[in-house]
Amino acid sequence: MFSKMVILIPVYNPRERIINYVKKLKEKNYDVVVINDGSDENYHAVFERMVYDCKIINYPHFKGKGYALKKGYQYVKEHLKDKKGILILENEYDLNLIDQMSQSITEDASKFYFVHHQGKKILSQLFSLIYNQKFINVDSELFGFSTSYLDEMLEVDENCYEVQALIDQVQNQHDIEEIKVKKLSQEAFHPKNKTSQIIYVIFLHLIRFVSSSIISSIIDVLLAWILLDVLKIWMTSDFWRIALASLIARVISTIVNYVVNKKYVFKGKTNNRQTAIRFLILTVIITILSTLFVYVFSTLGIMSEKLAKPAGDLLLFLLSYNVQMKWVFSKE
Repeated sequence: MFSKMVILIPVYNPRERIINYVKKLKEKNYDVVVINDGSDENYHAVFERMVYDCKIINYPHFKGKGYALKKGYQYVKEHLKDKKGILILENEYDLNLIDQMSQSITEDASKFYFVHHQGKKILSQLFSLIYNQKFINVDSELFGFSTSYLDEMLEVDENCYEVQALIDQVQNQHDIEEIKVKKLSQEAFHPKNKTSQIIYVIFLHLIRFVSSSIISSIIDVLLAWILLDVLKIWMTSDFWRIALASLIARVISTIVNYVVNKKYVFKGKTNNRQTAIRFLILTVIITILSTLFVYVFSTLGIMSEKLAKPAGDLLLFLLSYNVQMKWVFSKE
């Protein structure tokens, strides 16, 4: 029944219980690929006892779960081209759940399926804050997808692979189904990610955006400061002087910001013309809001115009980030 599904199991120094589990998966007609992520020689006997029930991929040194999974993907791509779906398995989950996910992938190949048990709330909250999608956990031990997404999954960053995979699917606006289960008592087949690693990965996208924004903001603010003084020579209206200085500075910094965000932050494969137009619309709106902020706050004497400029842009930062992620560079 499940001959069209492949189960990839990345393992490191596995306990003997994996032997019977792999055998059960084989009996249900799954193709099982076990990736030995550089396990110690003491565990070679475990792999020898599984050799007739699964394909085993070996390499000599520990490379991490992401590397192991990509080795498995490459094997599927080269040798199991007729398969319809892939399940990533890191623990001894109930076989009925495996069957349920396999059936779901067969019926709806457009979805990604992530199995989660209750995780650390702080990680879920951070993820929700930055990516605007709520999950009870972000560190998956089991997830599945159609083989049509193989090339896309091969491009996912290896560091904290399962977290990166979840982030990528959210950013790519794929339909994600979260399946909630009770936490298993058994030790995972492969070492779990450290909390510090997960936090870094969750913030990585925002860090890239912040870096891009800082570069463009420095260009924007420095040019605006220079122009605010230079334009006093010809212009008497404070409003239009501030507006013109803001516009010129923003146009130049926007070009830098757009190129960096498209290429390095959101890594969009969307239409260049479409994203450019959307980015321009957002820039105009942000520029108007920034100009009004500087004018109002400087006119009311709350702060100088040179201080109001970076203060206003800082307040508009999160608005810009969310709009860029959900609209400008969205992969529709």
